[in-house]
Amino acid sequence: MTRFLRLLAALGLLAAAAPSLAAQADVPSLRWQTIRTEHFRIHYEPQLEAWAKKLASEMESVRIAVAGRIDYTPPQIIDIIVEDPLNTPNGNAWPFLYSPAMRFWATPPSPASGLGNSRGWGEILSVHEYAHLAHLLRPSRAPFANLITFFSGIPVGPIAFGAPSWIAEGYATLIEGELTGAGRPNGVARPALIRTLALEGNLPTYGELDATARFQGGSMRYLLGSAYLEWLQAAHGDSVLPRLWRRSTAREKRDFVPAFTGLFGDSPDRLYGNFTAEVIANAQTARRAIEAQGLAQGTLVQHWDWAVGTPALSPNGKFIAVRRATPDGGSRVQVLAFASDSMTAKDSAAAKKDSTAKAKRREKDPEDIEDVQKYPKPLRVVASIGLTAGAAYDSPRWMPDGEHLLLSRVVPLADGRARPDLFTWNYKTKKIRRITRAAGIMQADALPDGKNAVALTCGSGTCSLLMVDLTTGATRSLAAGGIDRSYAGVRVSPDGKRVVTSRQRGALWDLVVVEIANGNTTVVGPQDGASRYSATWADDATIVAVSEANGIQSIERIPLGGTPSVIVRTVGAASAPDVARDGRTFWLDLHSRGYDLRVNDANTSVPMGTPLDIALAPVVRRVNTRLARTFDSVAVAPARDYGGGPFGGTLLASTTTAPDGDSWSVGGNAGDPLTRVGMFFQAGGAARGGWFGGNTALTLRRFRPELQLQLFSAGHDPSLQSRNGGAGIAPYDLRYSGGIAAAKYVRYGARGTSTLRVGLSSGSVDPRLAPASDRSMGFASFSTNAIFTKNPKRPLLTSLAVQYASGSTNNIDWHRVIGEASVGIGGALGVRARGGETSANAPIFEQFAVGGTASPYIDAMVLSQRVEHLALPFGMRGGRRMAILSAETTGPFRLYHDWIAAGEELGAWDRVIGAEVSMQVPALGVLRIPNGGFKGGVSHGLQGMTRNATIGYLAVTFTP
Repeated sequence: MTRFLRLLAALGLLAAAAPSLAAQADVPSLRWQTIRTEHFRIHYEPQLEAWAKKLASEMESVRIAVAGRIDYTPPQIIDIIVEDPLNTPNGNAWPFLYSPAMRFWATPPSPASGLGNSRGWGEILSVHEYAHLAHLLRPSRAPFANLITFFSGIPVGPIAFGAPSWIAEGYATLIEGELTGAGRPNGVARPALIRTLALEGNLPTYGELDATARFQGGSMRYLLGSAYLEWLQAAHGDSVLPRLWRRSTAREKRDFVPAFTGLFGDSPDRLYGNFTAEVIANAQTARRAIEAQGLAQGTLVQHWDWAVGTPALSPNGKFIAVRRATPDGGSRVQVLAFASDSMTAKDSAAAKKDSTAKAKRREKDPEDIEDVQKYPKPLRVVASIGLTAGAAYDSPRWMPDGEHLLLSRVVPLADGRARPDLFTWNYKTKKIRRITRAAGIMQADALPDGKNAVALTCGSGTCSLLMVDLTTGATRSLAAGGIDRSYAGVRVSPDGKRVVTSRQRGALWDLVVVEIANGNTTVVGPQDGASRYSATWADDATIVAVSEANGIQSIERIPLGGTPSVIVRTVGAASAPDVARDGRTFWLDLHSRGYDLRVNDANTSVPMGTPLDIALAPVVRRVNTRLARTFDSVAVAPARDYGGGPFGGTLLASTTTAPDGDSWSVGGNAGDPLTRVGMFFQAGGAARGGWFGGNTALTLRRFRPELQLQLFSAGHDPSLQSRNGGAGIAPYDLRYSGGIAAAKYVRYGARGTSTLRVGLSSGSVDPRLAPASDRSMGFASFSTNAIFTKNPKRPLLTSLAVQYASGSTNNIDWHRVIGEASVGIGGALGVRARGGETSANAPIFEQFAVGGTASPYIDAMVLSQRVEHLALPFGMRGGRRMAILSAETTGPFRLYHDWIAAGEELGAWDRVIGAEVSMQVPALGVLRIPNGGFKGGVSHGLQGMTRNATIGYLAVTFTP
């Protein structure tokens, strides 16, 4: 039962990840190349050749180093997919025993993200993700365990299957820090967050390590998880964690908690309590040490919960623009007004009304106590802009006119990838204008002329600086980055002649000034082994930037050619400075639930300070280079065309139970990691008149559009249904053999996806009560969907689809049209309408039959007259016309009220209500899994032939 529940949990996780998995889908039509080493196959997009070659040259060395720490080396050949789908840094590992793989998104992170503490993005990714595989691919030593795993449908090892997520992510993060001497365990971001959480009494409980509902919740498994494992390792020795993994995979079956408890003498949650008690004590000591060096925390301007982007001050200093995220996934760029500079008549009236209300309360109850105002009154929101097509705007910077702002937003490309582009937004008129297309612009800052801007652009595994013509969108290179020499941040000097940025040098980030006229670069600031970034200008000769000197994120003022001085120091972490014309510095102060906006006076200064005691880790920075490796770079074989890629296969099983019968099938899917080629087959039987038969399909995605060939032979006997002895629907019993050839083209747009599919089919159909006949047909379908996010909490979802089929059955020509439209509010209610008509001369086989399940063996377009509705018996309604109207909730869990009619005229309507859970999981090439679907529910008839009948149904299906 436990294993079954875990299977359901795994299916639920895949369903929840389905939207992101779709976004991560590779583009098989690109000219992919492959580099092979002894134990790896590296497949990469053509523009990432240099990045992939460097990765390939070091992977065997990484493999050896990781094996030395984890005490296990996977014997499998591992596929690595190097791509850049969204201009976002990311990576993941797939620890499936028979087809392990990793995916690396090559765009490097910025130093401000906490991920930028590395000698190279490829190095951190390869160590972290390969550590996952070496850790989680360790097989069980129990008799028959691997055989059971194979047939269970979840081919993963016992650690991946049984251990909590914080174990996997925490351990890979620990290895990342040990072997590179950099990474998150050796950066300043992890101790700053842990220190802040501890001091505010907001450390996660053991049960919250894997939770994501809190601020930075998704990071806890990495940051707290690695710190907890380091604590255990420090107390018990370097070999204690590999011993835990051996206990977890022993011949004697143990779940994670018994394996942990037997090794450490107590349960993981109890020892975590001891760990957090020590962390809190260390945080108190660290706070006293930081306070002794002198704090410069300025004045609180605005209290915010959750994530906040870099604030930008308007040219006149009266407004501030900032991107704000919310726990529900929303994000808005807001323009906020400082009250002292922008008090309106409306504001004055509101203040007077509030004062009058307080006076009346005091008069009625003189002994009452007024509310304590801990935080200042929130800044007034002057304007805001939310999501467009589900994508948020980011990185606001003011134009010189004080009305327009430069913004960045991710826009889909036609092939499914996406790139951020540059926009201008007039916050007064609310007008948006797109400037660039597919340029990868992460952020930009305008020159004083307002006609040009300097932008940070990312692509080919690095980030560089561009000049952008704000009128035409034309770009030219200003300073080109390299694989391990990327740029981050961009701020134009007040005189418009230079730009300050940060450039990577090994594991450090240097401040660099670039001359706009000629692209010449100069490193500025002290070379003292500390990273500096998020820089801006105080004036033409002075830079203000975040500094990691002494292991704390503080803010420094750095005269060009002069000595830095600390102008902001806080107990947590200071970030994202911007300087007003009067010299005041606005900045973000980390707290346990988000960020506060603070301001420091122009003359603020505190001593430079000294490093904190590393014994206080993990609440202070501790650089651990004891086990750090320099990974050998060796020559690799020349790249070759990916071709059909490495082939692999997966066994599949599916089942359906519904009013029109039960069916089951077994089969397999073979393909490559990029889904360029797919070979699919299945065969199965049935009971109670369900579908039986088999099919095989070949799908080719090397070019756009994708092509599919399919052969099928299937049968269906709805007359075996108990309802009315099946007499009324006996003409729909059939045996059908044939094939199809189809082409599909998918285009991704700014708001949604459009799909065009055309095809031909030919075969022999044998209705059981009619003569066998030849059937040939052509078909075309078009569907499109769009999302409108004026209200990001309740986006408007729309879709439209139309199908047309025309053919000849037993020498009788016919045609059929079906249309569908829907509109709904995300997370709320929606309506859907579907209708169709078949030509008057169509034989009964070509007329609509509503209800039952779609054939698992025959393409839905070939039998579009059979309208699936799992809650209804097959053929409950039929005829030349059909209509289905639905009122429903949106989302994977659906409550619905359907009206169904079919016949020569749409006079009689059946009504059913029901509850349904459904999910669609897109094809996962790295696992050789085709498109999958799950649908289960229960319905109750209100009117018509199923009145008062309660029906349950379940369908698990796979399609090519």
